[in-house]
Parts: sequence; structure tokens; C-alpha cells
Amino acid sequence: MASLLATGCASTPKPGDISRVQPTSEMDRAGNAYLLRGWIGVFSTGIDQLGEQLNNLGVRTTVFQEDQWPDLAAELTREYGKKSPPNREPLVLIGHSYGADSVIRIAERLEKKGIVVDLIVTLDPVTPPKVPGNVKQVVNLYQSNGFMDNFPWLRGIPVQPAKGSAVTIKNVDIRRDRTDLLAKDLDHFNIEKQPLVHAEIVARVAEVCPPRGAGLTGGRASTPVLPSPGAGTATTQRAQQMRTQ
Repeated sequence: MASLLATGCASTPKPGDISRVQPTSEMDRAGNAYLLRGWIGVFSTGIDQLGEQLNNLGVRTTVFQEDQWPDLAAELTREYGKKSPPNREPLVLIGHSYGADSVIRIAERLEKKGIVVDLIVTLDPVTPPKVPGNVKQVVNLYQSNGFMDNFPWLRGIPVQPAKGSAVTIKNVDIRRDRTDLLAKDLDHFNIEKQPLVHAEIVARVAEVCPPRGAGLTGGRASTPVLPSPGAGTATTQRAQQMRTQ
């Protein structure tokens, strides 16, 4: 742990640029993805790698520190409140650890203004609030850790809907439900760095952020779509599997 702390403190990530928040995109795919690192960001460098992959896919993506979530929520509320639903593009929120908890808190703030979130992806949420009804779907990728899951740190747990929420939630325990995503020595500090996990998330985002001209159906691509060839072999293989599901 000491070596991890020393390594992390030497490369503290910089905050994200709040001015990049906007309800539309000029990139190859419709929509924007906003990603939150975990607490202080030093153990969530995989979120930056994931952001690069999503940008390469053609989805406009920005990465933020976890403690920026109130400012991000305020700017999303301001910017996305300008667009009526027929004109808006998909909104995706992704977070790791305490950042996973905080993307749900952002959705709670957006619900107060009637702003819809098309997709939330959470990685090992620690103390997540319940998911509000303005969220269309949640994919929660986490790892069960037995007895340690009783303590509110270094864990991943299922997320639950708020009362009256019709959100679709897919709680995926990698250790039990998706062992194909299970890497050797998987833990809370590296789940967001795993190539197979990245490929799964990229494929999920591709479903809701279609290429320009493909059309939107309730915030989703009208047909399954493939990531660009440069997105990586694992990502492409996952996307190909989508075509037969």
C-alpha cells in the first residue's frame, strides 16, 4: 500500500476542464461521455485510458476528478437545460470507486431539472446512492469480496433504484456473472485498468452513441454498431459479439 501511495502521489491527475461541457458534439458519434476518477484520482489512471478509447471511438469524452462532481453537475444542468429532448444528444456518465458513487449523485441533481441520462456505467461503487428515475440504464461492473464488502471502502457492491424509478439496472459481479472479464489479481485498484473491462464499456457506450446519420431511438443506436478499427482488438471482438445477441 505504501508503494502505491508513493506512486500515486507522484502523478496526481489534473482536474478536468468544466468548460468542455456541452449538450452536442462535433465528433463522429452523437453524444458526450463524462468520466470521474476515484478519490483523489491517483488510483484511477485507467479512467484516463478509457477516455482515450472512447474519444478514439468517436464519442466526445472528458475526464474529471471525483471532487469536481458538484461543479460538473451544475454545468451539466446549465448546458443540458438549454436543449429540448428532440434536439439533445445522448448523455453518458462513467465513474470508478467514489467516482462511481458521484456520477449517480450527478444524476440526482439532473433529475431536479428533468434532464435525462442515457447511460451510467459504474465500476466498483463504494457507497452509491439509489439511482433516480431520469436515468435510462445503468451497467454496474463490480467484484464481490465476501466479508470485506461489509466495510464502506475498497469494495464494489450492487446499485439499487430509487423508489418509483423505472431505470434498467444491470448489476454484473465479474467474479460470478462475467468471469470472461475476470483478470488475474483483479482488485479495487485495477478494475478500471483492465482491457476486457474497457472493451465491455466501450461496447455499451457504442450502443447509445450512434454514428452521425444512424439516427437515435430513445437515446440508443437504432442498430448495433461497431467501434472503429483503431479502438483495439478486445473492443472490436466485444462489439462483434453484440451483433449476435
